[in-house]
Amino acid sequence: MDYNEHDVEELLKENERELLRLAGAAGDLRQITGTGESRSGLAKAVVDADGRLQSMVLAPRVLRLDVTTLAEEVVEAVRKAQEDQDRQARELLAVPDSQLVGLEEIQRQFEEFHQAFRTETGDRNERIRRLGDRDPYDD
Repeated sequence: MDYNEHDVEELLKENERELLRLAGAAGDLRQITGTGESRSGLAKAVVDADGRLQSMVLAPRVLRLDVTTLAEEVVEAVRKAQEDQDRQARELLAVPDSQLVGLEEIQRQFEEFHQAFRTETGDRNERIRRLGDRDPYDD
């Protein structure tokens, strides 16, 4: 990867802008709750910003269900609430699904950039050192 000083400067400016935007959104993220309902409507769930269950409402008709079906209703409602919370968070951060990248991938890209930057900086420093070691009268 070839990076010049302008590329590094632009990358740093872009990262700073993005960090400021994300810092502004951090408070809003903590306020997001997700809601979900099972397909039959017998179970309704609300999750907090971390996806943890905050409340569950069961319709009286659940008393007619067997335990397995009731569990499926609850799980479906919670899962939909978590998906709703996740969707809202992505919308707030303006991160399209196609650009979601795992933490490991981000770290790998950063390490790659960092290594390329260190190599290029080292090469430049070595050239500068050699130029400093040269006797100007040798030319």
